[in-house]
Amino acid sequence: MGLVNPNDPRAKRTRKYIQKAFTDLLAEMDFEDLSIQDIMDRAELNRATFYNHYQDKYELLELTMSGAFTETLSARIPPGTRMQGTELLRNLMLAVCEWQIEMTKQLNARRTLSQAMEDNAKQQLYNVILSCMEHVKDLPAEERRKTEWVATMISWSIYGVVVKWCQRQEEPAEQFIEHVLPFLMSNLRTLDLHDSKEEF
Repeated sequence: MGLVNPNDPRAKRTRKYIQKAFTDLLAEMDFEDLSIQDIMDRAELNRATFYNHYQDKYELLELTMSGAFTETLSARIPPGTRMQGTELLRNLMLAVCEWQIEMTKQLNARRTLSQAMEDNAKQQLYNVILSCMEHVKDLPAEERRKTEWVATMISWSIYGVVVKWCQRQEEPAEQFIEHVLPFLMSNLRTLDLHDSKEEF
């Protein structure tokens, strides 16, 4: 990270200007062709300011995508909210649908960014799912590993099926999710991690 206090209001405003310029430019050109000077020219800020906030454009990309997905997730699953089972998976899938559509639109479906989007989304989904498995911290090491595998399987499954849906969008997101949820829940139950209340 850069040299400024990330919680300073002025720093937050500056980062918003930089990230807005960045996403606007990504709709026009490939990430690999984009220079820091291009970004700062669009943001109408001095190039040196960039390095007060980011190490390079790769960190800017990671933090921009991460921030956008965090906002979308927080709207569906506010911090401190306790969700489990079907309700949690439904809201996670809705968040991914919304984020995937918005990012694809903003970034003009640039292929060079698809892997970065995927990695970021999978990691955040994994973190949310694991945090909802409150009992994990009390499990023996072997059981904890199994639970982490399950969280990985869920996050990858959600992301993969949403990307497939997003390519065609033959039905509304809500309808698509209701079709997919029973299969996902059924697979999870076979792992014997659910009780009668569908909690994990």
